[in-house]
Amino acid sequence: MPQVSHGRRRAAALLACPAAWLALGRPAHGQPQEDYPKRPIKIVLGFPPGGSTDTSARRVADQLARQMGQPVIVENRPGASGNIGATYVAKSAPDGYTLLYGTNTTHAMNVSLYPRLEFDPVKDFEPVVLQGKVSNVFSVHPSFGATTLQAFIDQAKARPGAINVASNGNSTSTHMALELLKSMAGISFVHVPYKGSAPALNDVLGGTVPAIMDNLPASLPHIKAGKLRPLAVTARKRLPQLPEVPTFDELGLRGYEVAGWGAIWAPAGTPRPIVERLNREINLALREPRIVEVMFETASEPQGGTPEELARYAREETIKWREVIRNANIRLD
Repeated sequence: MPQVSHGRRRAAALLACPAAWLALGRPAHGQPQEDYPKRPIKIVLGFPPGGSTDTSARRVADQLARQMGQPVIVENRPGASGNIGATYVAKSAPDGYTLLYGTNTTHAMNVSLYPRLEFDPVKDFEPVVLQGKVSNVFSVHPSFGATTLQAFIDQAKARPGAINVASNGNSTSTHMALELLKSMAGISFVHVPYKGSAPALNDVLGGTVPAIMDNLPASLPHIKAGKLRPLAVTARKRLPQLPEVPTFDELGLRGYEVAGWGAIWAPAGTPRPIVERLNREINLALREPRIVEVMFETASEPQGGTPEELARYAREETIKWREVIRNANIRLD
């Protein structure tokens, strides 16, 4: 009998997780479909290639191409925390052929961080579907004295503003996770923003900076190698990739949850039948075992659901981060 890989067993288990999938299923045989798509579809991603977000977007795009019979191309338009790509899509024709892979930055945080945006994250887009979430992990260099989150909090309280903590950059989910930690724990430390995970990790691994809030996919290999000591994860529940690491919530910061998330959005005015078709196809793609498996391997959690659920989630996230950003007095040019 052929052996089943650990990843495939995990993929099979994850298939049943999002409750929203249970009610989806394929359209009835013979159900008429819209005359869409007739040509290639472009998904714009406002961040550089190579990261876990880019990888997940491309794998789902490949699956969509198989399902829809047309090429689905991911185009990177990085800059300004995703604003450049979002602006481009907001001004594109609402015909279903130019879509946005929007994130928590473009559709929940940037509206409070930037004094002016060239797009309105609500009025200029039609929500399609929440695609995936990536949690963060708070870690310290093994030489740092704190071996638990409470010990870190105690040190920060004893020496306000004396501890440096790295993030992937201003306005990222890792930065916002640190601001939420400061607010909920009542502590002060120095936020050190980097231009991406790689340079931040280099300084922490080298001992220049003692702590880091990072996306799980980037930190995970170093945690497994014993080069980083994880103190807590930002997810609502423990992560299968790090089952021994507690959440902030269970360590006493009740309600603490931060996720980097990605979703598909269409320009405002895109016909409802096209939005529904895209929603249905992406939900089906997210249920494919190979997609679930690759997302697990990149420490992403597939989501799915309805356009209305995405709109509600983005609204809740916007309200949550508006308060955190205002309390921390963060503004970007």
